[in-house]
Amino acid sequence: MPHCLIEAAHEVGQLIAPQELVRLVHDQAADSGLFQPGEVKVRLSLYEHHCVGGEPGLFVHLIFYVLAGRSDADKRALSRRIVRALVERLPQVPAISLDVRDIQREVFSNRRNCLED
Repeated sequence: MPHCLIEAAHEVGQLIAPQELVRLVHDQAADSGLFQPGEVKVRLSLYEHHCVGGEPGLFVHLIFYVLAGRSDADKRALSRRIVRALVERLPQVPAISLDVRDIQREVFSNRRNCLED
C-alpha cells in the first residue's frame, strides 16, 4: 500500500543512477518491518528547474504516504531510516528530507477495495 514519491534535482541523477535511488528507498522501506512484502511502491521525479534557498542546488525530498493508523514513533523511525541511508549514500546533497503523510482509510480507494463493494 505505501506510496513514496521522490523528488530531486536533476543533477542528483549524476551522483546516483535513478534506479539505484529508487531501489535504495524501496529496500529501506521494505526492510522497516512496517509493511507486507511487495506492498511498497516508489516513484522518482527529477526536476530541471528548482532552487534551494533562492539558488540552484542539490536536494532530495520524499513524500511517503501510508494508511492511517501507524504510530508517530513508527513513522519517525521510517523517516529517519530512509533519510540516514540517503545521507550515507549521497553525502554531497545538502538538502535531504522526508515527510510521512497519512492516507485516510475511509476515503482511500484502490483496485482491490473498489471491487469489494
